[in-house]
Amino acid sequence: MMNRLTLLALVALIGSCSAADGDINVCSNVVSNLFVPQVGNCSKYYLCMNEVAVPRECPEDYFFDARDQECVPLMEVTCIGSCKNRGLSSFCYDRTCTKYVLCFDGTPVIRQCSDGLQYNALTDRCDYPQYVDCVDNLCSRNNNPDDIVYIASKARCDKYYICMDGLPQVQNCTSGLQYNPSTQSCDFPSKVNCTVESLQRNILPFARAPPRSADIECPSEGAHFIAHQKRQDAYYYCLNGRGVTLDCTPGLVFDAKRGECREPTFVGF
Repeated sequence: MMNRLTLLALVALIGSCSAADGDINVCSNVVSNLFVPQVGNCSKYYLCMNEVAVPRECPEDYFFDARDQECVPLMEVTCIGSCKNRGLSSFCYDRTCTKYVLCFDGTPVIRQCSDGLQYNALTDRCDYPQYVDCVDNLCSRNNNPDDIVYIASKARCDKYYICMDGLPQVQNCTSGLQYNPSTQSCDFPSKVNCTVESLQRNILPFARAPPRSADIECPSEGAHFIAHQKRQDAYYYCLNGRGVTLDCTPGLVFDAKRGECREPTFVGF
């Protein structure tokens, strides 16, 4: 009984949220025939077709589960996350890899990473793909034995994925071999030309660090992402007159035109 009451409370909380998603297309960079959740309502979701989001809704008393790709009863569902009433945090927009929900004092705002960057749940921000290695957006929910989907890992040369029942299944090459996307098989390194660079880093996620107040006067209404006055690798997030200072992932800089952190070579385009 207690578990059911807890789930009912969770669904009620999610239903009460409203996301300021602006012009973000939740189905961009998502394979066709994949379902993605709708932030703010666990019973609603989208069908992505050719990067167009088609609204769908579960039958009464059923709720959408992004991993199972179907509507399930309340006791079986894992809904997309929700924002806590206080503090700064974020969570992944399930099955998209490049989108996430930024939370500030209970208000969700949908954000999108640019130029091949992916959302890193361990750092609460956009990051280089080799530190995330997300491929959930590339596996369609339909299996086709005549057209099996193979996906190269972004983090390791000897690792790849096979899509099965809408989910990526990890595969590893035999020691000494690397995955070759051209042949969709493990091959000798001399024929693959794979290089993955990753460094040891110490990035504190937003949720574990005390929020730093913005040292500017924020607009009184709405959500705004504003370039930092002194630093290229930081920015201000203003929400209804209150603001915090956020850092980009090391190596990225804030692009005021996009309102997101990007690699320096892409800024302004």
